[in-house]
Amino acid sequence: MKGTISEHGAGRIARFSRVVGGPMAAAAASLISGLALSASACAAVAAQAQISQTAMVVEHVTVTTPKPYAAVKQDLEGRIGRLDDSIRTLLRENRVDELRAALTRAAGKDGLVLHYTGLHGDWLILKGARQNVTEYFIGNVLSAVEMTSVNKAAGLYAPLRIVLYENAQGGSTIEYDKPSTQLSQYHSPAIDAVGRSLDDRLARLVTAVSE
Repeated sequence: MKGTISEHGAGRIARFSRVVGGPMAAAAASLISGLALSASACAAVAAQAQISQTAMVVEHVTVTTPKPYAAVKQDLEGRIGRLDDSIRTLLRENRVDELRAALTRAAGKDGLVLHYTGLHGDWLILKGARQNVTEYFIGNVLSAVEMTSVNKAAGLYAPLRIVLYENAQGGSTIEYDKPSTQLSQYHSPAIDAVGRSLDDRLARLVTAVSE
């Protein structure tokens, strides 16, 4: 495939040179050669790419409570810290000691911090009406780096995700995938230990806000 692309490009250069000649032909020749080489490089990369797939079993946790959605939401958001702009400023300025201390304070008693919020309930206006559904991206940066320093792919599960919604009975439901079962695919004792710790932290948080 490389030879075909290269020869085709050279043929165009020769024909163009005979018709135009001079500096314009040289510039065109350079451009066409570059395109031919770029195509060859892309073909080589595509030929080298490898894709693998791994099947794994993930435990899904569902917690249902008669406690109203608004009350669960308030308790959850009031219980965990925030990864706010002040922490991001410390990161941007490489103030490592202050950053570590700020992350520790933000994690609080559950060892979890809110990174982002997904307002799925508001987006349902596109289907007719807003509903009570909120997704939370929560985690702990200090725990995350213990995993990503071992295997960068573990960053796929940092932060974690939980979803809270009002159920058909008028109460609340919280759902999430158990971290240790997501992380077991990496076959790392260090990552497994963090995963089990995250299991405990999430269970403690969800139990507390559901009562």
